[in-house]
Amino acid sequence: MGPTKAKDPVCGMSVETEGARIFGTYDGETVYFCCEACRRTYEGRRARR
Repeated sequence: MGPTKAKDPVCGMSVETEGARIFGTYDGETVYFCCEACRRTYEGRRARR
């Protein structure tokens, strides 16, 4: 079983992973977000690489 909390890579907020609704899988790693705005920001930053 994985960790029950993760850190939002955009804002640094602690996010509960159990039952999380806002997350994505990037390069085989699941990344959790506190809100849709952080998810969109993260994806935008990845697209500019």
